[in-house]
Formats: sequence, structure tokens, C-alpha cells
Amino acid sequence: MSQDFDFLIGQWKVFNTRLKSWLCDCNEWMSFESFHTEQRSHSGNGNFALHQYVNGNSLCERSVSRHFDEYAQFWKIDRMDSMSGLMLKSLKGTFWNNKGSFLSRGVLDGNDVLVWVEWTKICKTYAYWEQALSNDDGKTWETNWVMEFYRE
Repeated sequence: MSQDFDFLIGQWKVFNTRLKSWLCDCNEWMSFESFHTEQRSHSGNGNFALHQYVNGNSLCERSVSRHFDEYAQFWKIDRMDSMSGLMLKSLKGTFWNNKGSFLSRGVLDGNDVLVWVEWTKICKTYAYWEQALSNDDGKTWETNWVMEFYRE
């Protein structure tokens, strides 16, 4: 279980598609490329990642720390980024049948939201990541960001 994210170790080119604005009935999508570098933590119980893309003349980054809790048997994922205005508590979840599903609470534009992230279609050269938000405690969800990872 603590090796669930090892498929990501190494260098990836990522094709991103995300809504321009979130939770406001926006239908305008934007696409861009980014680069993802993943490495195993020294403790062996998780991974660290750096995700980068250029937005105009500035570099945007997201750092990700993933830690597997052996006792509780779930992943805890912390993200810090300059890619969105989403303030996020730790995502928590697990993998089963080659699919990872993670949930958290966050704040977007001063409003409480639920955040759901899912990893699917995982193999040595490809992985699919999707994020959705809910501002009604999970009654409805808006998929707002999709990333397709290709091994460099």
C-alpha cells in the first residue's frame, strides 16, 4: 500500500484541461502543458512531487507531499500551489483496483467546498487525474481540472 504512488516516480509531461473559473457555471476551458517530477521519500512511506508550468512570463508551481498512514491504511496528501485560489486541507483516501480516490474539505473564494480527486487509467507510461468540487456537501459535483500524465 505504501507504494501505491510509485507509478509516478520520475519525469512526466502533463496535459492539463481546467475550467477558467470554478463553481460559477463557467463553461470556458483552458488547456496547457506542465511538467511533473516525483521521487520517493527518504522514509520510504510516501512520495514528494513538484509540478510546474509557465503562465505568461511567470512560473507556477505545485508541491505535493504524500504520506501513507500504515495504522489507518490511508494516504494523506498535502498540496501547496500557486495554480489556484483553493485552500485545501489534507486529501485522504486509498487505492483499490488500480484506482485512487481522495477527499478533503477546502475553501474557495471564502466559501467551504468539498474536493474530490481521482487517479485512474494507471500504467507505466500514462495516468489520468481528475479533480471535482462541490459547494453543497457533495450533492452535486463540478469537474474543474483534468490532467493526463505521459511518461517522458
